[in-house]
Amino acid sequence: MKTPPVAPPSNGPPTTRIEGVAKVTGRADYTADAVPPNLAHAVLVGATIAHGTIATLDTTEARSMPGVLTVLTHLNAPRLDKASVFPLGAAGSRRPPLQDEQVRYRGQYVAAVIAESLEAARHAASRVRVTYRETPPAATLGAGEARRVACLGLLSKALSGDSHRGDPDAALASASLTLDAVYTTPREFHVAMEPHATLAWWDDAEHLTVREGSQWVDGAQDVLAVWFDLKREHVRVLSAFVGGGFGSRLSLYPHAGIAAMAARVVRRPVKLVLARSQVFHSVGNRPATRQRLRLGAEATGRLSAIIHETTNESDRDSHYAEQGSRASESAYAVANYRAENSIVSLDIPVPGWMRAPGEAPGSFAIESAMDELAAQARIDPLQLRLLNHADSDPHSGKPWSSRRLKEAYAAGAEAIGWSRRALEPRSRREGHEWVGLGMATAAYPTRHAPSEARVGISRDGGVYVESRGVDIGQGSYTALALIAAEVLGLPPSRIDVRLGDTRHPRSAFAGGSMLSSSLGLAVHGAASTLRDQLFDLARRQPASPLHRRSREELSVREGRVVLGADPAVGVDFAALVSGSGQEQLDALHRTHPTLISRLSGPKAFTTMAAVRTQAAGDSSCYSWGAQFVEVAVDEELGTVRVRRMVGAFDCGRILNPQAARSQLLGGMTMGLGMALTEAGHVDPRTALVVNGDLGEYLVPVQADVPEIEILFVGEPDPSTAPLGIKSVGEIGITGVAAAIANAVYNATGRRLRDLPLDLRAS
Repeated sequence: MKTPPVAPPSNGPPTTRIEGVAKVTGRADYTADAVPPNLAHAVLVGATIAHGTIATLDTTEARSMPGVLTVLTHLNAPRLDKASVFPLGAAGSRRPPLQDEQVRYRGQYVAAVIAESLEAARHAASRVRVTYRETPPAATLGAGEARRVACLGLLSKALSGDSHRGDPDAALASASLTLDAVYTTPREFHVAMEPHATLAWWDDAEHLTVREGSQWVDGAQDVLAVWFDLKREHVRVLSAFVGGGFGSRLSLYPHAGIAAMAARVVRRPVKLVLARSQVFHSVGNRPATRQRLRLGAEATGRLSAIIHETTNESDRDSHYAEQGSRASESAYAVANYRAENSIVSLDIPVPGWMRAPGEAPGSFAIESAMDELAAQARIDPLQLRLLNHADSDPHSGKPWSSRRLKEAYAAGAEAIGWSRRALEPRSRREGHEWVGLGMATAAYPTRHAPSEARVGISRDGGVYVESRGVDIGQGSYTALALIAAEVLGLPPSRIDVRLGDTRHPRSAFAGGSMLSSSLGLAVHGAASTLRDQLFDLARRQPASPLHRRSREELSVREGRVVLGADPAVGVDFAALVSGSGQEQLDALHRTHPTLISRLSGPKAFTTMAAVRTQAAGDSSCYSWGAQFVEVAVDEELGTVRVRRMVGAFDCGRILNPQAARSQLLGGMTMGLGMALTEAGHVDPRTALVVNGDLGEYLVPVQADVPEIEILFVGEPDPSTAPLGIKSVGEIGITGVAAAIANAVYNATGRRLRDLPLDLRAS
């Protein structure tokens, strides 16, 4: 008889971040904060063309300036291994930096000045003289030919995101209601608070240490080992604190390689901090997309077909696909479906992952299209979604592991006052403003990747957790402390969590909303094993008051192994470790141990670490949500002001409601920026991002952000027992832009299909 799964515990207590005091008092040590002895500084020089070759490169004046140690260019930089393939973006560029005279995008680094001081390096960098043989660039989505991702090689085919079920063309041809619409999203940028920086030094010719704000120290270690032809274990990457990532720190980008090259050449530590303007062309970005949605439905609004075609811009060396179909593949009960993803190769920097890649722009398209279909069918948009609710995964055929989406719809609708929404647009006017309500479905898969964690107790009773996982602001330190503390019967403040060091056990990356579910399981397993070891010591040691007691009688409480029936009888963790004669007691736990044991080198582990595994055993595992907004549109100026936002979410068990709420608030705020302000404006003649700085690239500020209400409607998901948690980090942004666009339509009767929304341009 199959043993039923143990029900996961309920939501955890709201907990203040254990590293919060260090951050607000300035004691948290970020990469650029470190000042080791004999430090040198590097400043980069970027190309002023987008396509061509370097004709002349004169560094004479720069090298002669006071304080300058050297100037690196393709003429004298150390040779790096080209590392032909790094699957899934471990390397931010397939071409190592400063290796040839080719210029492939505007801003590509062509020189690096290393000097005694930052000021000297900046001054000398302005004296590097470069001329080019320029070829006119192709810089925007309409300037190139779209190619299906599935046709660009075996790896691209496997990752293309193309899918098919049923006969969507026939279903579309016979549908009573049809929609054929194109939606566009612009190039968008991460603009994390902490500038990207690298501090590198060599202990000797074969041992490199790099401090790098990273979402994935494993991937960074892999890339550096290959570039510099080093043994993997001879590269150490440290990333204790990261000031925001959103995908921009998943890959290792050229500046990190240049810092390591410079440190090798000058034989001293080198710090390289990117200028804010350099962040806009060198650490990835969300590419511009063009999505065509074709929907077919019965007269009642029941879907019969979806065809979702996405085209995005990419650079000429990689095949990065922003798979908009991720948002539509399993969202609704439709038997006939096709997704096709294409790219246009351009003379632009390498794009990459940005919060909810694929789902964020894809949800704008599919959720806007659903709103348009509801208008055609003359039914309420929420009712349309309930009519097409999928009771199981329509793509895989598997049952949902858990899905409280209907509860999210109901809770969000009640909170926003959806019953007041008029079916006809332009029905509610307040003074000089038209007011409307809009909604959208939010969904994001729960992924799992191989992870390891070590949990230990020292002789003084101190408990620690070690892993290569990182905290990019999402609260990993606190979440992992909560998991270990729950198993060991301690307050989380008693747990010392040590992250972001490649000397620790391996971990999934902090991306794809997978770290808590993946690494959390490893921490739970290690803590459980350690607890069992403590029980065994308490039962074996003759001096223990629990000597020869059965394991079933024992429990843990406040740093002691105690008798469950009488907690006053027990022994301290420290005494048990001391009595064992060991300096410490620890346990290592691996999730997917067979897979981890087979992995070595970048190609194997990086591929596995990013595998999309939202199918948890025999079920399909997603987080779900419903986004509701109220907008007011000025009749004369056409300006859109979001008055209220409500997000209701099923994310399984919530480990830390305080941190989860913060994550969802941040995601919804990013969705607000995506809808109304954020766009990289590209000069098609030069490929220059003309607003590539924080003065002109507009992110929401305090005055833009309205009241936001977060509702949790989920329950522990048994498929991820013993934790019961699902993804949280990225679902907050999905659906927000569509909900705002749909509210604008309800307010004004005007349908906007291009982001950012601009009534004056339509």
